[in-house]
Amino acid sequence: MSSAALPLALELNGVSRKFVQGHKELHVLKGIDLQVKPGELVALVGASGSGKSTLLQLAGLLDKPSDGTIALSGEPVSGLKDDARSQIRRSTLGFVYQFHHLLPDFTALENVQMALSIGNVEKSEATQRARDILIEMGLGERLEHNPAELSGGEQQRVAIARAIVTNPKLLLADEPTGNLDEETAERVFDLLVSMVRSRGLAAVIATHDQSLADRMDRKLFLHGGKLQEA
Repeated sequence: MSSAALPLALELNGVSRKFVQGHKELHVLKGIDLQVKPGELVALVGASGSGKSTLLQLAGLLDKPSDGTIALSGEPVSGLKDDARSQIRRSTLGFVYQFHHLLPDFTALENVQMALSIGNVEKSEATQRARDILIEMGLGERLEHNPAELSGGEQQRVAIARAIVTNPKLLLADEPTGNLDEETAERVFDLLVSMVRSRGLAAVIATHDQSLADRMDRKLFLHGGKLQEA
């Protein structure tokens, strides 16, 4: 089946998010409409504090919109209860953050394997899949190293492997290279894009780096709570 015949990986219709601060309402997102096709890489660009992280949290079911609706793979998800939202996060979504959030007392292999074990994948299969993806990412000699023994770029590669090993339909990445030096950021970003494209994943990647954003399929600019084609 071609990607054109598949349901949208992500669809936001009229999504708004406001927060109450004292007696005031802060409108972070205002009527956001967004469609992401299967296999499409979308850059989300905006100044610090523009609401990029809030938008990704909504798309990732980590928060609920004040108004509007969200659908993943054609299925409405805005009104789901917490248990159902958690199940969809485990089965459909992958997350990569600026800071890797690896568990410090576990090896690279165990950190990635854990993402599968949470989804009830049998241990031997989880171990093999974690091993395979880490080797694919050039970390075959670092499987048994704890995060403190890895460089910043290696830690983020483990975090990317953890996000992708579950075979999600949509990857959400919030400044995934923002904590790395320029040269390392380039290498990690190239690897991230290669892994996403080789698996046909959809991805929304927030970044402040225009050169990285320019290499994606589409670039969106978030300003004043509104989303525009950049």
